Amino acid sequence: MHPYLTGLIFGLVFIFSIGPGFFALIQTSVQKGFKRAILLAIGISLSDIIYVLLSLMGVASLLEQPQIRLWLGILGTIILIFYGIYSWFKKPKLYKDEIENKKDLSYLKYLLKGFVLNGLNPFIVVFWVSIIGVVATKYEYTFNSQMTFFAGVLTTILSTDIIKAFVAHRLRTMVTPKKILILNRSVGVILILFGFQMIYFLLDNYMFN
Repeated sequence: MHPYLTGLIFGLVFIFSIGPGFFALIQTSVQKGFKRAILLAIGISLSDIIYVLLSLMGVASLLEQPQIRLWLGILGTIILIFYGIYSWFKKPKLYKDEIENKKDLSYLKYLLKGFVLNGLNPFIVVFWVSIIGVVATKYEYTFNSQMTFFAGVLTTILSTDIIKAFVAHRLRTMVTPKKILILNRSVGVILILFGFQMIYFLLDNYMFN
């Protein structure tokens, strides 16, 4: 089977993976619209692409050095907890197709938000390095074939993220301000918990060793 098709199928394993990016994606789609959610998903995918390329070129091993992973973790923790607190206190607003908030026309920030939320997560570095190790062991691919394989994997992940955002956007008609408030606070708590999980990871791996 062609490496790209194998990658497409392999990527299905990650359909149900849930992390900070997933909850931010759903929240953005419901509150800010499908287009902005797509940009958030693309931002997440761009950080994945960079880590895959770095891993394939062997550069990602530098990111696994304790000091670098520690600072990545600290930055990621600060951002997760800050965004979690922001989500908790965020006022509920319903998205309307006809009405655009002029102050919110900068789509670039959603691209950046997805990139930062995913890119500063040290687990992502470990994840992609591990996956590349598994693929290198299981498949006898050349470098070009590995690139093609991971293009397939990333295509599947991005496509499923966009589908999740689309479903959430279609369900927005059932959403009331009260439900938006519950969504915001739920996302806030979940992101803060991810932040504390990262603190535990940092303490366990870097502070007490």
